[in-house]
Amino acid sequence: MRTIQLLLGHRSLATTAHYLRIATNKVCATSSPFELLPRPASTVPPPATPQYF
Repeated sequence: MRTIQLLLGHRSLATTAHYLRIATNKVCATSSPFELLPRPASTVPPPATPQYF
């Protein structure tokens, strides 16, 4: 959608949606492809075990 917006020269997604006859709420509800990528595992090491003397 963003590519089409840029190609048409629109500043607003609403304008692009109007020309493509797509409801704005449908456009805004579309998830980003980045949201489909797996999240990296945490790299924080577990806390050290306390050592008593």
